[in-house]
Amino acid sequence: MFNRFRRAKPEPDEVDPRLLITLGVQALQNGERELAVQLLTGAAATTDPALLSDIGSLLLECGRRDDAYTAFRRGADQGGAEAMHNLGVLYKQDGLLDEAERWWRAACEHGNTETHNSLANLLKLRGDPAGALRHYRLGAEAGSPDAMANLVLALIAAGDRTGAGTWVESLISRGHPAGDFLRQVVAGAADRGEDEPDSASQPPPVPQTESARQPEPRRDPIFLDLSDPLTTAEKLRIQVQNSDDPHLLAIAVEAARIAVEASRDDAAATAMAQGILCVLLRTTAARTGDRSALIEAVQSGREGLAAAVSSDSLLGRAAGALATTLIDFYQITHDPDALSEAVTTARFASSQHHPDDAEHAGALSNLVNALVLLHQQNRDIAVLTEAVLHARRSVTLVTPAHPRYPTVAVVAAQALTQYCLATQTLDALEEARALAHQALATTSAGHPNRPTIANLVAKLDEAARRRAS
Repeated sequence: MFNRFRRAKPEPDEVDPRLLITLGVQALQNGERELAVQLLTGAAATTDPALLSDIGSLLLECGRRDDAYTAFRRGADQGGAEAMHNLGVLYKQDGLLDEAERWWRAACEHGNTETHNSLANLLKLRGDPAGALRHYRLGAEAGSPDAMANLVLALIAAGDRTGAGTWVESLISRGHPAGDFLRQVVAGAADRGEDEPDSASQPPPVPQTESARQPEPRRDPIFLDLSDPLTTAEKLRIQVQNSDDPHLLAIAVEAARIAVEASRDDAAATAMAQGILCVLLRTTAARTGDRSALIEAVQSGREGLAAAVSSDSLLGRAAGALATTLIDFYQITHDPDALSEAVTTARFASSQHHPDDAEHAGALSNLVNALVLLHQQNRDIAVLTEAVLHARRSVTLVTPAHPRYPTVAVVAAQALTQYCLATQTLDALEEARALAHQALATTSAGHPNRPTIANLVAKLDEAARRRAS
């Protein structure tokens, strides 16, 4: 039937939109993206808000973000709560927070209970903790496990350990993977004497039912001492580097926020906490496409650097975190001021480490990345030559057994590849291939960055084969 439909090409209004969606899904699964877009665009003539929400999600998979916006907006205008929610997601990812808040409030009013959690996260980001707490509670009372998890953290911050503990048990009963960790957060708060009960914050008991989700196995169990928020946040940051678990990342971000609040009276601790938060928010942006997380990461990086004036070692780390984030920000926004700040900050970071230190290798890699981007902007071969010099130096500072080696080697390989393209120096291509292969060999099978490194190796091998032929 699929092939017959493709030959017949009936007008979109002659066909049930559900059929067009089904055929669009099939085309997408078969790798026929343009056909999928054609079918889904035809289906978008419907006025059914639920279907328009589904169509928008599929158009996103096809890479048609503007068309997805249109579908979600039409569904939202028809009163579809799910379309309102999805429209808010796109607006938040694009940094349009007023619009995101507007549509998430509308989705809540139209009965989408999961949206309370998203709205609460946004309100917390925008400096409205009372509004955030209200919507976390509304979402939790409606049965949203993610809202329950965030409500626990909000109640701990408000000093209500009793209420937080009760919600934790409700969360665990629903099988949320963060439940065991949050139970320890509550226990850590108890050890610090943070307990001002608020009976109004306690939920009704949640009975065990057949429909309750069973606990999901965790690949990265977390058993940490929450009496030291800064140490906890740093341990979680390290775990996030080696895991693609979204729950772990979300918990790490919240732990870093707690560490920032707990460190306000200590400049050095503030610098460390803001640096950790900067890295985790940048990771969030990279994995989810959420531009607002990247904007917040830049702000955290700047605050961390401003607080690190008293320590050379902290200055280097803080500047490095900010430089990396600014590079990511430039790659999304193409803001030349961000790139200029990234180059300046990366140079400063590299000057703060001993020349033979492994930390210096990481700082040099940041500088290499920034210089390669600057060369792409101004085509000044001297800039690219400097990048290659720093790249070669960086790989001599870490052995293949060092956990930083794969990242340093990949950055060097990418710089050498650009140098080969700009100067037609074939030795640079072979040098890049060797580094990329070494990076792949020293990256564990389950590491989140392994597919990216494998892709680089494949491209360099193909380039070498073409050169040879």
